[in-house]
This record gives sequence, C-alpha cells and structure tokens, in this order.
Amino acid sequence: MSKISRLFNIDCSEAANCCNKSQYEEANMYEKMQLLFHLAFCKTCRKFSAQNKKLTQSLKKSNLQSCPEEKKQQWRDEINQQYVRDNA
Repeated sequence: MSKISRLFNIDCSEAANCCNKSQYEEANMYEKMQLLFHLAFCKTCRKFSAQNKKLTQSLKKSNLQSCPEEKKQQWRDEINQQYVRDNA
C-alpha cells in the first residue's frame, strides 16, 4: 500500500462519521479528503452518502421547527394530570 493510500485509508464507520460531519460542515479538510478517497472505492458508502445528502436536503426544505420547551412541559403536566385522574 502506498504512503498516500495509507494516509487517506479509513474504514466504513470512519467514512460514515466523516460523511455526517461533512453534511453539517463540521469536517476539516483532511477528513473531507479521507472521505472522498474512501468513496472512490466503496459503493456502499457512496450510497450511504447520497441517501444522507437527500435526507439533509429534505429536512432543510421542510422548514421543521422544534417545539418550545414550555410547550413540552405543558404536555408533560397534562399527561401526568390525566394519569393521576385515571389511576385515582
């Protein structure tokens, strides 16, 4: 194995981690290079990367918003009150 391929050779779990970091712009240049090198040889990871990219794009398009913590607490309180009434 050449020095270059040893430098960039990663396994599929590391490639998945690099892929996820890259999707969220958290990967550094070295990790991106490792991922590209791995994807050149691994069909399974290329498929994972493509699916991950589609999922990320779909989530961005959907404009989902998280529920405020106050509303979550209100629901918890209502569920607890209902549970107490049902089990009294």
